[in-house]
Amino acid sequence: MRRIQLIALTRPEDDQKFNKILLESIDETISDLLSKKVKDALYTHLERVRSVSKDEIPYRLDVLSRTLEDTFGAGGSLTISRAIAKRLYFRLEMAPINVTPARTLKEYIENARKNFRRKGG
Repeated sequence: MRRIQLIALTRPEDDQKFNKILLESIDETISDLLSKKVKDALYTHLERVRSVSKDEIPYRLDVLSRTLEDTFGAGGSLTISRAIAKRLYFRLEMAPINVTPARTLKEYIENARKNFRRKGG
């Protein structure tokens, strides 16, 4: 008898839930660290200059990272990225992030997304 391998598909509502939590984590972190005005200016810049709407950020993390680095420098971007990841992990009730110098915001978030899917959202 031939076995058929099943592919695990994510449910769209799981991705929507994760993206909502991610965006809330980004909002709260930037507002807390810098201010609501800076957060609003960042989103305006992403939309007007980088052509990335707020809803697209979960799919365009590389653009968010580049914008943070261009705006706040490498050190500032790293601090903001780690703070976003810490808040996201806390909100998802995951173990605290393992901070490593080489990890990017995208890597932190993809790790969180993978664990979120594994837990079943």
